[in-house]
Amino acid sequence: MNGSQEPPTSASMVPPPLDIADVLARGRRVDVEETIVLDRPFWQLHLFRKSGRGRHPEVLIVTPLSGHFGWLMRDLVVGLLARHDVFLLEWKDAREVPLSAGRFDLSDNIAAVIDAVRLLGPDIALLGVSQAPTAILAASALLAEDRDPARPRAIVLMGGFLDPRINPTAIERLASRLPPGWFSHVMATTVPAGYPGAGRRVYRGDIHGRTLARYLARHIATGGELARKVRADDGSDPERFPFLRLFSTLMDLPAEFAEDNVQTVFRDHLLARGELFWRGRRIDPSAVDDIALMTVEGGGDDTSGVGQTLVAHALCHRLPYDERAHCHEPAAGHFGLFHGEPWRSHILPEVEAFLAQITD
Repeated sequence: MNGSQEPPTSASMVPPPLDIADVLARGRRVDVEETIVLDRPFWQLHLFRKSGRGRHPEVLIVTPLSGHFGWLMRDLVVGLLARHDVFLLEWKDAREVPLSAGRFDLSDNIAAVIDAVRLLGPDIALLGVSQAPTAILAASALLAEDRDPARPRAIVLMGGFLDPRINPTAIERLASRLPPGWFSHVMATTVPAGYPGAGRRVYRGDIHGRTLARYLARHIATGGELARKVRADDGSDPERFPFLRLFSTLMDLPAEFAEDNVQTVFRDHLLARGELFWRGRRIDPSAVDDIALMTVEGGGDDTSGVGQTLVAHALCHRLPYDERAHCHEPAAGHFGLFHGEPWRSHILPEVEAFLAQITD
């Protein structure tokens, strides 16, 4: 795409506001304060906190850099707000980031997590879904190896791609077969004039949307998780925040991140093989020896295969067993891990019990 072409169609799709100011607590409505704690070119750090109450244990949700806006994590935020002050690290739409801000790849993704953790200080718990566990585990390993006083107290990894060689899904098999440079040469386009990010190479949201449309169609044809959510939305507020709208509102990704993520995670499996480097340093997950670890997987997850997140326990083999937990939810697909009934009724209580145990 060049500057003479039409702007990406996804640009007209305005994400719904992450309005959780009417979260229900004990049968009555309460206000929720939202603060932007940090604003960087490629990401923002938000804080959600119930008004009028004292400080609660803090959780940092790292959203996946997958093409979805952070709004998709709404059920996750709402569920954790009952007992926590919730920080949300949200990625910006790449077409809105000026070219002068430079590149953004997987190493920058990891650096953002490190920066957020250091800003928030010790005793923070990190939680991430899908693409986020790779960055969370890498950042935690680096901080643990440095004995950084701000390193997290706990990490909760949900439906991640830590080792896609384990029970690979159809999506992962496809990604592993893509030739090197495929995203850069075939899928990447240039943001046209009229956007702050004009001239930036991106993986366009509307192109990604076509892939997701095929994924949704397959679920509808087979009666999969997405079909059930479209037919009977089980989100916490399906009237104002229907799952289909949250799922289908997409952003542009930095092209170099999309390429780097496919090559590093799905083709070369560098983190699991102990060969992932960050700015010249080899990332060693076994350095995580005093950061409590919980993994969460869904029995119906056809995006991240069963065992791909659980493998974090083998990678962090120096961690004491009483600092570990695992939740396997048979009823959850990939999205049910953080949205809807499986998350609220089954996964959230186990996550809360784990966080309560490690903070006692």
